[in-house]
This record gives sequence, C-alpha cells and structure tokens, in this order.
Amino acid sequence: MVYKKAKLFWKANNISKDVFCIQYDDNVEYYTFLKQYHDNGYRQIIITSEIMVGLIEHFVLENDFCVYDIVFMEDDQDLTDEISQLLPMLSNNKAFLGKLVEKLNFLSEKSSIDIQRIYFKGRTTEKIAVNFYLQSNGIIGIDINNYSSISTEISGLIERCLL
Repeated sequence: MVYKKAKLFWKANNISKDVFCIQYDDNVEYYTFLKQYHDNGYRQIIITSEIMVGLIEHFVLENDFCVYDIVFMEDDQDLTDEISQLLPMLSNNKAFLGKLVEKLNFLSEKSSIDIQRIYFKGRTTEKIAVNFYLQSNGIIGIDINNYSSISTEISGLIERCLL
C-alpha cells in the first residue's frame, strides 16, 4: 500500500488552535522539516493513547471502518497476541469495541503502555476502499485516493481535542 504521509501541527489564531495536516516526504530529513514549520509558528501534535482510543471509537462507530492492527510502544508478545485475537472479532461484531476500548484504557492508565500506531481500513459511503494509519508522533499515512477527506476528518477530530 502506498500512503501519502502528513504530520499534524497546530497553529494558534486569535480564538483557538487550528490543526493542519502538512504533507511530509520521507526523502526530507524529519528534524529539518519540523524546524521549518516550527520557525513559521506551527507546533507539532503528539497523539496520546487517550486520543487514539477516541479516534478508534469515532472511525469504527461513525465510519464503519475496522482496526486491523495496533502497535504498542513496548514490545510485549502476550499483549500483541491478545489484541490480535480481539481485532478480528471487532471486525465481525462492533459489540467488541467496548472490550477493546476497555483494554486499551487499562493498558494506558494502569500499565503505562502507550499506543504507537493504529491501522484502519474500510469503505467510504461511495464504496471506495480506504486504508490509513495514525502514529503517536502525529504522522499519518493515508491511501492516495482518500487523503483529502480522511486528513480533513482527522484534523477536525484532533482540533476538538485541543479545545
């Protein structure tokens, strides 16, 4: 899968903080890219596990997308296996969303295990295939055909989190 990548930034205006998905090219040195935008008044967004869980809930419930992989900051094979068994059940039955959210919240709050990356897939209302991921460092990767709509939706969701 070829992804169009972007980095999430916020920039303050007179009233609030606006969120921007600024396209990022892997051929550009990452810290140079960050500094360039920082020097222009943008601040990078880091997505906490709490926000990640909210994004999972939104995209599963509102868009009927499925989460097909979750990568954690710490390498814990038992945890990976447990989540890997839960995700197919969620794909078949949205009732498992509560169990996934409960597990992820518990890991974040009690075990300090944070989410590094989440992968989503599904179909738009027009039946167009969608595939994208979100990383805790604010990098997103979205299939080229859906970049505009999904990046706009993510920006709006993150912007509400900054209020």
